[in-house]
Amino acid sequence: MQPEIAGDFAEIVDGLEEVTLRRRDGLTTVTVVAAWRQSTNQREAEPSAGTVVEANAEWHLVLAGNVAPRVGDVVLDAHGGQWTILVAEELPPLGRWKCATRELRIAYGCGERMDIERPIWSAGETPEIVGWTYVVTALPVRIQPSKISQPAETSADEDQVGQATFRIILGESIAIEPHDRFVAGDGAVYR
Repeated sequence: MQPEIAGDFAEIVDGLEEVTLRRRDGLTTVTVVAAWRQSTNQREAEPSAGTVVEANAEWHLVLAGNVAPRVGDVVLDAHGGQWTILVAEELPPLGRWKCATRELRIAYGCGERMDIERPIWSAGETPEIVGWTYVVTALPVRIQPSKISQPAETSADEDQVGQATFRIILGESIAIEPHDRFVAGDGAVYR
């Protein structure tokens, strides 16, 4: 008797892993019946002497009910890996989903949390920011000072305040828009 591919995936595939699927809102999870990591590759996400490493993996997931994974959801593996779904493709004859995912690891850790806020614009000829809405909250990040620029010549009675530039490395892949801002736990705002 031949196995039924859709129903017997968990019985005919070796190397299944126990994972959880966390929705991109960060508040809800989805039951994963079976998960198989088909392939993984990694490289430096940018020249950093190994400090910032990007890994890509293809996951095959069988989810309970008629639930579908969505772009931005995160596959949490048993080893603490957080794989953000970039593409989710349904494989109906096989009864599962094929997901292209990415994990970004920072050697010294994303030890801080920040909210990302998006502006709410007023209507009219000259739109102004009238408020802010959350894109994501408590996102793990690493904040690295980059440089401090000193102002050009100033007179003796002017304040000599430089402008600091920071590099913020995100623990998860999030689409950022030009006017978004980062808000740290202490209330500091980064633009």
